[in-house]
Amino acid sequence: MRKIIVFEHLSLDGVIQAPSGKDEDLSNQFEQGGWTASFQHPEIGQIIRGWMHEDCSLLLGRTTYEQWSSYWPLHADIWPAADRAMKYVATPHERPVLWQPTTYLKHPISELERLKQQDGPPFHVWGSSQLVHALFQADLIDELRLITYPVIIGSGKRLFPDQGMIPLTWDVMEERTFPNGVSVVRYERK
Repeated sequence: MRKIIVFEHLSLDGVIQAPSGKDEDLSNQFEQGGWTASFQHPEIGQIIRGWMHEDCSLLLGRTTYEQWSSYWPLHADIWPAADRAMKYVATPHERPVLWQPTTYLKHPISELERLKQQDGPPFHVWGSSQLVHALFQADLIDELRLITYPVIIGSGKRLFPDQGMIPLTWDVMEERTFPNGVSVVRYERK
């Protein structure tokens, strides 16, 4: 059985929007992009690079896929696993394939319920807030890897949906806190 693993940069108030760059995601007039920059730490980068080198299939929302398809193929030397991974994109509308190999999921929840039963690498979800909300609501997430930063953003897309969440319990499998206040925690579904 394949697992769905969600990776997120998270503020204390649950914001996941545009952690890496000022212009990463300007939707809803978000002006706080790049809020993780002042917390960079070599060991945090090492943890993230380790995750990036795991064998996986990428599971992405349409917006994340479109952003990444113009960046990561040009930087395959940094993240070779992403370039060779199957990219599953949750979108109700067929779109041009921008990054090979790609498969579109028109009905992501039912298709993922089926795909999870097959053999294959885990699905890695990065960003993709709307998709993550749908996965939470369908209870399809098996693992969370959260990098939490000691900052309150105040507005922006959040990790947890405002409505439709079912009670979920998680076990802490690994955790590490850095001197700059950033914590990296891996949770598995209880």
